Amino acid sequence: MEDEEVFTCVSCNQETSDDYKTECDDSVCSDCLRTCERCDVIGTIDDDFRVVDDNAIWCESCCNYNAHWCDNCEEWHTGDIYYAEDRNGTWCDRCWMDALTYCEGCSEYYYDPCGCMDEEDERFIHDYSYTPDLEFHNSNENPTTPADVLYLGMEIEIESPNQEYDTRNNAAEYAYNLEDHGLAYLKSDGSLECGFEIVTHPMTHDYFKNHAPEFWEVIDGLRNNFRMKAWSARTAGLHIHLSRAGFNNGAHIHRFLQLVYANPDFYSKMAGRSSDRWAKFDDIQRYDNASDKYVKTFKHKLARYGDNHSDRYSAVNTLNRNTLEMRIFRSTLNADTIKSALDLAHASVEYTRTLTVSQIVNGALERMNFIQYIHDNKDTYAHLISRMDRLFIGSSSDTE
Repeated sequence: MEDEEVFTCVSCNQETSDDYKTECDDSVCSDCLRTCERCDVIGTIDDDFRVVDDNAIWCESCCNYNAHWCDNCEEWHTGDIYYAEDRNGTWCDRCWMDALTYCEGCSEYYYDPCGCMDEEDERFIHDYSYTPDLEFHNSNENPTTPADVLYLGMEIEIESPNQEYDTRNNAAEYAYNLEDHGLAYLKSDGSLECGFEIVTHPMTHDYFKNHAPEFWEVIDGLRNNFRMKAWSARTAGLHIHLSRAGFNNGAHIHRFLQLVYANPDFYSKMAGRSSDRWAKFDDIQRYDNASDKYVKTFKHKLARYGDNHSDRYSAVNTLNRNTLEMRIFRSTLNADTIKSALDLAHASVEYTRTLTVSQIVNGALERMNFIQYIHDNKDTYAHLISRMDRLFIGSSSDTE
């Protein structure tokens, strides 16, 4: 039997039988080996490998030519980059979404409001960081249970047709009527090209649908009179916040998350879109060292802080202190479709409110059992039932 050839690792100087060769034809042991996940080049732990998009390991060359450094989060990313004019640096799309605002006056992105913003525009559209004192609207005058204080709040992103600033400003002046009624306010959003987002004050499901006629009048006017775009705007989404106080306890939140994440196809169909970027369903996958594989877990979804917290850009964002945010919905100015989205969010919470472990083991989280619950409450969820009938029984096309 021939003696096994022995090499000296260029990094740790220990003898090894591993026959790994770097690009410089040096031997390296398995402990000191590093491989670029993009180009497969072999290097060592002494070489300048970098983490890209949170978990990929790339060599220096691949980073320099195929990734971008974000000056804000100080990490490498492969997505789009944006220059923050008042921060003198390039930002990744995640940081841009969180904090930068586009100024139409000078066509640049800013962290702080730009001084050249049109004064007429500023009167109606608040800065992205604006948050007023919230007004809570409840049709129940004597709330006593968590279900009574399940408030919903919406963010509806809309764009003007053909990036027409005059139309956008006129539409904003019209929609400002919502602020006078204490129902909603308007904000700028860096992800929009020429639009604004409508942010509602918290309302119960019943108040939204049956006691806020001014809100639905403005929604119809934006669609029919100003031809504002939502469903057809690639930049626009609709987010629904659910008050944490409206859940019975942490176990109820867990059941709610289980329902949503157990039925991604159903929720994506009802929402009108799926997005691996802005509303991920795969964020419940976490690597388990003990089993050496990825497992499904909701532990990090229930923890808002720490090194292993959840991703904000999830189907359900759990990072907010007072709310859970369903980010799955495609934006729309169709009042019936918005009401169906409110129905879906509300039904998801109420269906899981009293589910037992035994019921879950016996299939309560399956889509058809949830749909049966919705039909059993047809008076409460009429808009959702109508949309389900159209999508699953009628035409398969989904346009608004």
